[in-house]
Amino acid sequence: MPKLSRYNHFHAWRDGYYLAFNARSGAVALLDSSNYSTYERLAGKIQTHATGPLTPEEEELLKQLRYGLFACDDDFSELDWLKFEHNRARFNESTLSLVIAPTMACNMACPYCYEGSKQGRMSGETMQAVIDFVKQRAGSLNGLNVDWFGGEPLLAMDIVERLSRSFIDLSETHKFEYTSTIVSNGYLLTPEIIDRLVALKCRAAQVTLDGPSRMHNRKRLLKNGKTSFDAIIRNLQSAVEKMNISIRVNVDKSFSVEVIQELVDELKQADLHKKVWVNFGMLEAATSVCSNIAEDCYGTADFSNVETEYFALLLKEGFRIQKLPAPTSVFCMAQQVGCFLIDPDGDLYRCFNHAGDKTKSAGHISAEIDFHHPEFNRLFRFDPFEDSDCRDCTILPICMGSCPARRAGRNGTPETTCDTWKYNLEPMLEIIALARQQAASAAAAAPQEKS
Repeated sequence: MPKLSRYNHFHAWRDGYYLAFNARSGAVALLDSSNYSTYERLAGKIQTHATGPLTPEEEELLKQLRYGLFACDDDFSELDWLKFEHNRARFNESTLSLVIAPTMACNMACPYCYEGSKQGRMSGETMQAVIDFVKQRAGSLNGLNVDWFGGEPLLAMDIVERLSRSFIDLSETHKFEYTSTIVSNGYLLTPEIIDRLVALKCRAAQVTLDGPSRMHNRKRLLKNGKTSFDAIIRNLQSAVEKMNISIRVNVDKSFSVEVIQELVDELKQADLHKKVWVNFGMLEAATSVCSNIAEDCYGTADFSNVETEYFALLLKEGFRIQKLPAPTSVFCMAQQVGCFLIDPDGDLYRCFNHAGDKTKSAGHISAEIDFHHPEFNRLFRFDPFEDSDCRDCTILPICMGSCPARRAGRNGTPETTCDTWKYNLEPMLEIIALARQQAASAAAAAPQEKS
């Protein structure tokens, strides 16, 4: 007799239906009341180790449950499997992931930015050290992933181009896959720049809009005193034709449903609502530079509530929903030996929030990697399988212990360290189910519209 997965989540939905989700596979299923009754009978037999035969309906459902990993062999350890996959990802060096900040300078003066008023550009010597770093590993790579970061990386487009061309040449010579993305404030993401990025195999961009125009222009004022919202929207209207665009909205307590509605209306007016992904970021006082905003920031549990509310609004307004509870082997780059953030001086870091803070540097790009460096191990050493709360958690496969930097810098309670899925999995699954229903209905209606 098989056993039920420890990572199953079932809850009643609307009209007598039930939503089923398995965190290890990421499978989402919709059961009607008849199927759910069959599931309850089957689950009872499994849990009591009943020896009698299963009905045809139970046999068929069990087959489907196995397919979605809702059920597995009795002697199979899901926890051991997760731990193996976690360690394999942690120590995998066949894929190299680099976050490269060609400059820490920025054309904006956001009051909450942890980067402060940093300047500087990557020198030719440092660029060559980055190229050599990749070249030394190129022969054993299956893939190289680069995220361009800053500051505002487009202020150093020439550096992005030189490094990208070198990476592309190395990928062609050594037959590994090269991909890249960029994090930009969007002001310089003009049609001409978009074409140059696409030619350099940059396929996606994340752009921040901090609320509707009236709020964004106050929070993300250009250093020359000018506003930025309208120019960013114009750039996005061009960018969506050639790149995947996600919009990040940094949320603090000044936001409300009414504020998000304003932004939604402006995006719809710009005809972007079906062409971009919108996600909400929890604004955090991650460093001493931005500690002045701490009282305006949400805790994780409270943020999860407003996040759900905002995604429900996006769904109602016809936006696509990108946020999914997907299984992962690691939470972020800090848990992997093959991931590094490189600042303009060539210093290495383990977290986006630490870029440019020399006290958090874990070495230099021109030196041998020291995997025993205190700043490397400070974030790397956390193992979710050695933490009893994580090990016993039914959402471990989609979280893997959440943010190591939060754990290293806070008091270690679930309210400060856990991911938002801990608090809003059930309502978010409902939103995701509705989004999939809407997408299926739209796909079914499409041929009729053409006829």
